[in-house]
Amino acid sequence: MSSEGITWRFITERAPWTGGYWERLVRSVKSALRKVLGHALLTEIEMGTVLAEVEAKVNARPLTFVSEDPKDLNALTPFHFLIGREYLEFPDQRRSQSETYAHQQTNIELQSRWKYQQRLVNHFWKRWRTEYVITLSVRKKWCGVKPSPMVGDIVLVAEENVPRIRWAMARILQVLPGSDNLIRTVRLRTAKGDITRPVAKVHLLEQGLALIYPTGGAAGLLQP
Repeated sequence: MSSEGITWRFITERAPWTGGYWERLVRSVKSALRKVLGHALLTEIEMGTVLAEVEAKVNARPLTFVSEDPKDLNALTPFHFLIGREYLEFPDQRRSQSETYAHQQTNIELQSRWKYQQRLVNHFWKRWRTEYVITLSVRKKWCGVKPSPMVGDIVLVAEENVPRIRWAMARILQVLPGSDNLIRTVRLRTAKGDITRPVAKVHLLEQGLALIYPTGGAAGLLQP
């Protein structure tokens, strides 16, 4: 690695807040795993399977848009950097009745364990979604300065009565200040068209947060 001009730079031991935003993301995954798997009874193989599915879900999160074209709203995810394309889940394979009958008892046991693993993964996903969205909300009381939205920023649009995983990704087209000259409203472009929302309903994606805090400047994010 040294021949390529690459050097390791480590944060201070036992001081995860110096890692800024990315360390907060690691903490969100650990917290969700601890709550979901803390009392789970899994074999080593089942644990590996669950962790692999958890890894896939985390790496399938949207970072920004693939293209600068305002009409292209395909999301860029960590999987694009890892495998060169978006992640495609395996289809749910189910046996026919005749196949199931031949090995009924074994199949029932396997299906029961598989369903248990899926419940754990789904439970993790619900937990982590909450933790992750918190990391996208830079709280003023934590870091002192809340970044103002800017034209071109990529955001998630919060909607009431809609699961967070289904929140639309959008690009900010226009910022609209209030009478106090603070930005209160933004005009957005989503896959379904242009909409207007208050800034409290939009969450800057982590790619934008990394640009704001490139060297751990958001250390306070880790300390409520």
